Amino acid sequence: MVVRWAMLVVAALAILVVSGAMATPIQGSSLRLAVTAVFALLAPLFWPGRGATSARTVLRAVAWSIAVTVSAAIAILVVARPAQPWLPVVEVCAMLLMLLLLSHAAAAALERRWHARSVDAAQARELAARAVAIALGLWGTLPFWAGPMAELVTPSHPGTIDAALGASPLAHLAVAANNDLLRNAWLYEHSNLAVLSVSSPEPATLAWYYGSACLTLALVVLASRYPGRALVARPVDQ
Repeated sequence: MVVRWAMLVVAALAILVVSGAMATPIQGSSLRLAVTAVFALLAPLFWPGRGATSARTVLRAVAWSIAVTVSAAIAILVVARPAQPWLPVVEVCAMLLMLLLLSHAAAAALERRWHARSVDAAQARELAARAVAIALGLWGTLPFWAGPMAELVTPSHPGTIDAALGASPLAHLAVAANNDLLRNAWLYEHSNLAVLSVSSPEPATLAWYYGSACLTLALVVLASRYPGRALVARPVDQ
């Protein structure tokens, strides 16, 4: 896991350097959004895989998600000039952690499913990691490629544009980073959502949804560890 973590950090920092996020001074909220988005997208690709038991798989997913989140927080604090206060970093990293927990839960479920179909364990892990990363990328970029479609159906379904933005994890990270994603210069040039009437999701709503999803996963794990006993019918006395 340590080797994969080191590879993840190197890959994330390389992408941030190439993209210019670490080379030129940028707004604090934009930096927080860029760093957490890169770590969120790369983390499933370096997913270390399931453990020998369900309990170890859960511990591994939680430990990996925490390690990635802490790495992102350190990267933000080290790169930011001037230094950023702790609270905004904690807020965006809390959202990142919840997103990572759900992503790696999906990766573990896919890995288990494909491994059960006689697929090699290493191959199942790689397939699951790539599938989750691709799905996360498409899901995150939903406002970019779904914007024109949302605009077409808006007259009959007014909430479609809000749904396209509200469903994107990139928008969720932007809200947690206190970044006005719709007024971002790059998005303004490449997406029609920037010129449409759209409302960003509320932080409390996002916290409720992600918290509920994580709680549901926790309950499912507990239920799987303590399955109910089958009822045995007793013979009826004659």
